[in-house]
Amino acid sequence: MFRWAVQGEENTKYFQACAMERLKRNAITNLLMSDGRLIENHDEKVAAFYDCFKRRMGVSNQLEFDFELSKLIQKCQGLEELSVPFTKEEIDNVIKIIPADCAPGPDGFDGIFLKVCWEIIKEDFYALCEDFWNGTINLQCLNTSFITLIPKKLTPETVNDYRPISLLNCVLKVMTKILCERLQRWILKVLHHNQYGFIKTRTIQDCLGWAFEYLHQCKQSGREIVILKLDFEKASDTMEHSFILKM
Repeated sequence: MFRWAVQGEENTKYFQACAMERLKRNAITNLLMSDGRLIENHDEKVAAFYDCFKRRMGVSNQLEFDFELSKLIQKCQGLEELSVPFTKEEIDNVIKIIPADCAPGPDGFDGIFLKVCWEIIKEDFYALCEDFWNGTINLQCLNTSFITLIPKKLTPETVNDYRPISLLNCVLKVMTKILCERLQRWILKVLHHNQYGFIKTRTIQDCLGWAFEYLHQCKQSGREIVILKLDFEKASDTMEHSFILKM
């Protein structure tokens, strides 16, 4: 770490060696397919990733509800606050808390650019957010992203060993963060108290603690007990958008 701080940004042999090592580590040389084939051709690898993620996130089954959500879920009062026009104060607050070193999207702008140049560009952002709320802006030219693959383990072999993430343009990051900050004020009132993942003040490790405690109680009871564990594979990726909108 000390050597990188001293020589990391200089075009030395050490810098070139680090860059080459990172390139080799991030390169996807081959993929193991479900039928046991090992593919190394670039076009075949691209097709494998595209087909896998399209089946997972780009296919709709047009599900029909056999129940009424209004009878299962009690409506939370006060959610109208989520759809009020954006204020300059909350836009300014998002710029303050947005990470300065976030990875840039296709536009090449990161958090530090927004913070340093905010006094120059803020009026354009105010106008953009207002047009977005009014529904009078076409975001197609801005709604582009870089998709990169993050390995889930040290030695990934199959397509499922990689997680895709999208690097958005800074404009969409700001508007998404505004909506996220609004939702954070209500999320604990809307979600069930057993929901732990991705919620501030809660951690997924609490679920593990409850599970170990329950197993301990079952073992101490001395009775014959059947425990059923259900896990929905890729649950977030396969969620129907129509269901989310109805919720």
